[in-house]
Amino acid sequence: MSDGPTYSELVTADNPELQNLKLSWATAVFTADDGLASMTSMHEAGDSIVAVGMMNDEGLIILGSGVMIGPGLLLTATHVLEEISQHKKTPIFFTFLPKTSRIWLPFDTSTVSGPSDFGEDRRKISDLSLVSCTLNSRAHSELPLMLTPLQVALPLVGERLWAFGYRHQLIIDGAASITPFVSSGLVTEAFPHGRGERMPSPCLEVQMDTLGGMSGGPVVNADGKLVGIVSSSIDGGPSFITLIWDALRFDIKGTIPLLKRHDDTNLIQAMHLGLVKISGDFERKPWGDIVFEMSADESAFMERSCDPKLLLQQKDRLTKDEIEKFIDDWGYELEQAATSKAIEYLNNLSVQAKHDVLGVSDITEDCLNLIEDFVAEDFEGIEDPDVNAIERINSSELNVDFYFNLLSVYWTVRVTKENYKSNEHLFSCHFINQTDDGDHVVLEIMQRLHFRGDFVFDLVDEDVNQSNITWLGVQKPKRRIRDLPIAREML
Repeated sequence: MSDGPTYSELVTADNPELQNLKLSWATAVFTADDGLASMTSMHEAGDSIVAVGMMNDEGLIILGSGVMIGPGLLLTATHVLEEISQHKKTPIFFTFLPKTSRIWLPFDTSTVSGPSDFGEDRRKISDLSLVSCTLNSRAHSELPLMLTPLQVALPLVGERLWAFGYRHQLIIDGAASITPFVSSGLVTEAFPHGRGERMPSPCLEVQMDTLGGMSGGPVVNADGKLVGIVSSSIDGGPSFITLIWDALRFDIKGTIPLLKRHDDTNLIQAMHLGLVKISGDFERKPWGDIVFEMSADESAFMERSCDPKLLLQQKDRLTKDEIEKFIDDWGYELEQAATSKAIEYLNNLSVQAKHDVLGVSDITEDCLNLIEDFVAEDFEGIEDPDVNAIERINSSELNVDFYFNLLSVYWTVRVTKENYKSNEHLFSCHFINQTDDGDHVVLEIMQRLHFRGDFVFDLVDEDVNQSNITWLGVQKPKRRIRDLPIAREML
């Protein structure tokens, strides 16, 4: 264990050269051998396989693995990060190159959670985490940044997958000895809705052996594309793999200029910028959900793998053809009800919530605090309506999950003349159509707002009789929608 290559690197301040590194998504060719074995060298995969560790009194300890998927973007297992946190330490990430290495430090972390079945004071947390990190060593600009491409898919029973990761061995004279491992095996089962509290995200059972230090390491298919990470294993196999599906929903703060343009970014934005490669037929909805099309074989496997109770719930949903007929028959009534409900919802918001909505347009809180009244009106109606799903409640009622935009919502606000005159420079930056109203000045501002809601449609009355807005987003000019969550669970 001690006669392999030795790596020594100095931890530095954030290195801005990260943004200039050449990117490479070259993938290896794998053999079809089962079993666990050590890799030939630690730098076969370059930066794409990450060692996750921490420093203690003895030196560096490697507790898990990860996978680099973009410049300063990596995936790993949440339980590895939690173990380091329990020691009150900061994770340190290492990637190995020929005769040298790179060191990375975390900047931001994102995962998803939901309510636990074991009490309101508990949460179940996905074992998949996205970490943005800074480069904290020499850049080694002559060597490309090796990244792993992703594939959004449901591997089928009998499909071979490969897992990679690092195993901590011992510390000698303050130097950590670690060994890179690779394992291979066949998919035996899928859990599209998770496997209990510890693995609530979509996951697979694979008949292969993995070691503890491999947790968080990449699991790839025969094309070398990342389909998941190692989450847990039983001695001798099987191993359980968390699929990457949830990662497309994560919002995170980036560390290079291209990703810093927004307060938060995500992997799909990074993909459009050429920083991440993702294969698959998928779409990220504005509220964060991911919808992707499966092949016929994947769909059949998904159905066989789902909880029968969930399948019964799915039977209450209208088919694609039935939804299209519903839209043809009653789309106009739905849009009228949705517009009315959205404006009612806005006008019933608390003062602080209205401040939050208008604050997306960069109106300062000092300015908003001077306003006495806010009234919202729609001027152009609905744009880009989208029925996400329709579920039968009973023989005469349908619950419609509906997404839509209001292209032009005008807010009319009133402020006293005294406050307006003393702060005219603030108001003139954002508001238009100033009019005199006695002791007050009336002003307007336009916003483009996005909504998602549940609408109960009565087939007898042919109209909506109940409605509820479940999500609100505000679009900032030339920028993406800013999510203003109402109340939702991610799992």
